[in-house]
This record gives sequence, structure tokens and C-alpha cells, in this order.
Amino acid sequence: MLTLKKSMLYAVLGILFMAFSPQTALARGGGGGGSHSMEFGLALLSAGQDDINSMIKTARAGSAASTSDMGSAYELFAQYQYRFSGTMFSILFRPSYVMQSTTGSGTGGSFDYKLSGFTFFPMFRLYPLENDFIRFFMQTGLGYGRLSGEITEGASSVSFAGGNFGATGGIGVDFCFTPSHCLTIEGNIRYLPIERNVASSVTGSPGLSQAVNGQEVEINGSDLKTTLSGIQGILAYTLNF
Repeated sequence: MLTLKKSMLYAVLGILFMAFSPQTALARGGGGGGSHSMEFGLALLSAGQDDINSMIKTARAGSAASTSDMGSAYELFAQYQYRFSGTMFSILFRPSYVMQSTTGSGTGGSFDYKLSGFTFFPMFRLYPLENDFIRFFMQTGLGYGRLSGEITEGASSVSFAGGNFGATGGIGVDFCFTPSHCLTIEGNIRYLPIERNVASSVTGSPGLSQAVNGQEVEINGSDLKTTLSGIQGILAYTLNF
């Protein structure tokens, strides 16, 4: 996790260096007419699932589970953007699909922990500096996210889900090899904790203090928390039209 955060930090610093280096000869943004774009990309999200990792540690100690802690989440997204004519401003709409899991085995069978879900973020983007090749941007937005989880510990299992509203913001660069085709690199910070998860299916007695259909899932007497918060690094393809 620390290595991922360092890599993302270096990527952000590289973006800033390229954007403000005199060799790039970037001009103040705001030219041209209105335009549309579509973007398709892959993101890594450093979502720290502390409560689930606590369950995994207990399983390793009590059931000799081979399951490792949850690592980074993968996120696939598509995006539509409209840039306002003669300005440096644009709006965009970004839905995404999130996946995060870890699996293993121990006494009694499999010890698997899986999360999947979606986010939807309308965002506002500003292009303060750009030229024909490089477009430096900053962005922020508010949105919604939802995660579904499946936990299997031997013969016991629980399925649950929860959602919440959150916020995001970051910076990035479009490298446009032609007017229509660009490579996009972004670094964002997202705040989207999910404080409450409700069980939809329960079998046996997984390592939770409460797991009952239709009720909140609890660990050690408190709500089981998941999250879509973290540092997000993105690599994407952008098509302008």
C-alpha cells in the first residue's frame, strides 16, 4: 500500500513538473469552440478496508487461513465530457465499476473476501494551461458510490451492501498525439466512506458479532465499515469529437 501511494505521489509531481516546465510552452487555456469527448480508463484505488482486514487477521490466527490482506481496488470507468465554447471550463460525468478481493484457504475450507460496486461522479474541470500537445487540468466533483460484499469463512458466509455520497478532486494531463486522440494521466483523492452495511444473505456464523438478514452487519459490536475512499491513479484513452 505504501509503495502504491509513493508511486501515485511521484506521478502527480511529474504531472506538475511537465505542466509548469518552460520547455512545454503552455498557454493560458480558454480558446476554441465547444467540444465533446469520451474517455475510457483503468484506475488503482488505495481503498483501505480496515474492518475486513481485521477479520482476515483473525482468520489467519484462528483458522490458519492463507488469505492476505486486501490490496488496492481496481476501477474501470467511462466518461463523457463537454467543454464550454471559448472557456477553460468543462463538465463531465463519470460512472465506474470497482473490484477488490483477496482469497485463500484454511481450516474448514475457503476464506474469501470480495467487494464489488459502482460510483457515479458529475465533475467540474478547469484547463488553466494548454497547447496543441499538452492540456493540464484540475477537477472536483460530488458523487455516489455503492459496494456489495461477500465473505466466506469455511462453511459460513455473509453477503451485504452499503452506499454513501462522497467527493473527489485532483489534477491530470492530456497528451494529445492528434486533435482527436489523447493519453490521459490523472491523480485524484476521493472521500467516500461507507459506514453502514446491511446483510442480504447469511449462512452459518462468520466471524462477526452480528450477521442477520435485513440488519446491519457488525464486527466487535460496531458497524462493519467499507470504503471507496483513497488515492486514485488513472491511465485512460480520450477521444475528442
